[in-house]
Amino acid sequence: MATLAACEIPNEEPKKMTNVNELLSVDNQVLAFYNVENLFDLENDPRTNDDDFTPSGEQHWTKDRYEHKLDNISDVLFKLGNQNPMVIGLVEIENYKVVKDLASTGNLSKTPYEIVQYDSEDRRGIDCALLYDSRRMNVIEQEKIQVRIPGSGDYVTRDILYVKGQIANHETLHIFVNHWSSRREGISETEPKRIRAATVLKEKIDEILVQDENAKIIVMGDFNDEPKNKSIQQILNAGGSKARLFNLMAELARDGQGSIVHQREWLLFDQIMISQNLKHKNGVHVKDEKAYVFKDESILYTYPNGGQKPNSTYGGPEYYGGYSDHLPVYLFLAQ
Repeated sequence: MATLAACEIPNEEPKKMTNVNELLSVDNQVLAFYNVENLFDLENDPRTNDDDFTPSGEQHWTKDRYEHKLDNISDVLFKLGNQNPMVIGLVEIENYKVVKDLASTGNLSKTPYEIVQYDSEDRRGIDCALLYDSRRMNVIEQEKIQVRIPGSGDYVTRDILYVKGQIANHETLHIFVNHWSSRREGISETEPKRIRAATVLKEKIDEILVQDENAKIIVMGDFNDEPKNKSIQQILNAGGSKARLFNLMAELARDGQGSIVHQREWLLFDQIMISQNLKHKNGVHVKDEKAYVFKDESILYTYPNGGQKPNSTYGGPEYYGGYSDHLPVYLFLAQ
């Protein structure tokens, strides 16, 4: 079983690291994104709506269940490339502590991960986070980008996490971790929220490109939209070789692949997009111009009458003991 890390929640922003003389190669290293489905600790936070995920709550969230979930997530992240990823974007995490516990679990504990995480104003208290191998990347800038929805009263959605990191050969990556508003209240009813998030993200990307038109940008996340939807295709201008961002998942979506199942249909909500110059072999780039959905049988549930879905931790209040209701997505870097 996993070991719970004894750590205090930092009261200050994660440190910025500078003045690195030499970093290890990033060649063939994995960059991954995973929506880990409600990774909560056991404590009741009075500031958020996390009561269900406590030992006495509706989900009966116990120490054994928490540790089992940490073991599962650590196991699947290692399997992506039979190695610990260099960079891991995470969403649906409650706080710094759960990310620290995850980094201290199983194979992940063998890599000196540092964490970038901010508490957002999300009502349930779930945030975005980034784990990175401190031997291969140094964080030189970080920011939580708030997404305000005009006309939505006191509604608050998750922040976008931005991390600027220096990697091998002193190259720089600009990484964004996203978790856009869900479709729970209806696709058309909630689309303006995702369009707003896309607009905020685009503004930050534009700001970076004004300073450096050759900036290497990676956008990852659970967008609750597919590559063909307006927020991705039109607002972000993410698509093929002529778009501002190259969507590594667009072809997979056209082939019917997905990362989540809704009403027995696979949807590709979890995506990785890159600036066009990360396709080319000029320094650090994406190997083979491809990203992948990890659809291993070990993390899938097969329905009795056929068909599959991700093997989740819960289905409503029923505990399944699986991994997540999403599949991870990943790519390999090259240099």
